[in-house]
Amino acid sequence: MSEHTVVRRRLISILTHAILILFVLVSVLPIFWMWMAAVKPFDPSVNNPFAFPTSVTFEYIKEAWTTGRMGGYMKNSILVAVPRVFVVLLFASMAGYAFGKLKWKGRNQIFYFILVGMMIPINAMIIPLYYNVQQLGMINTLQAMILPYFGLSMPFACFMMRSFFRELPDELVESATIDGAGKWKTWLYVMLPLTKPALTSLLIFEFMWSWNDYLLPMLMVYDDKYRTLPLGLMYFQGEYTMNTSLIAAGVTICTVPIIIVYSIFQRSFVDGITAGAVKG
Repeated sequence: MSEHTVVRRRLISILTHAILILFVLVSVLPIFWMWMAAVKPFDPSVNNPFAFPTSVTFEYIKEAWTTGRMGGYMKNSILVAVPRVFVVLLFASMAGYAFGKLKWKGRNQIFYFILVGMMIPINAMIIPLYYNVQQLGMINTLQAMILPYFGLSMPFACFMMRSFFRELPDELVESATIDGAGKWKTWLYVMLPLTKPALTSLLIFEFMWSWNDYLLPMLMVYDDKYRTLPLGLMYFQGEYTMNTSLIAAGVTICTVPIIIVYSIFQRSFVDGITAGAVKG
């Protein structure tokens, strides 16, 4: 290999890493600035949001958690996100196995019909959805923010899980059938453990969408005790408009759970996304 080629490859490598570092800084800098503002003493006379803090205080985070009722909003967000994620993962894994591995009449037609749900924006369904929830007597309840998304989330979840199941070898199902395992046992004990990367990726997507959801809680909930974090943050921001440190503390509380969940499942999430990209 010539010296010119080596120098050229090194320059390309340096340029590639420089671009990647730039993208990392662009992505991380807003979060770092927000966290810095949350622990910086607020001075209305010298209100430079980009200035580094001369001292650190956690009083604003404490005040946002108690006075700003962020603790109650976080509890509601957890009560909404956990059942939604669990049920979607359960049904999507079963549907993905049925559409991807089992052979039955009308399989493809029903799957394509489900995919139509991905083409309809939620804005077009929100009015009839509201009246249906109202007729069920669930307005101003946590159920109003949970049950609708069992249906709204399924098209993408089914599509994702079906794609992953289709790439698993058919010999696994055949071997399990020869050994006497039925369809349920084959799904539960043979196929489901192999879909851990896909389930983890879907878990993070669903948790993030549920945690950041604003439209449905805004329409379905009027009582403050049922508000989730994004909705509570809107009223919190209006009440403490002048105190940027207090607002930053409230936003920081909103972002911490998502960062924790992603940190826990990061490796499996990357494996699942990579597997989906390679397998098409």
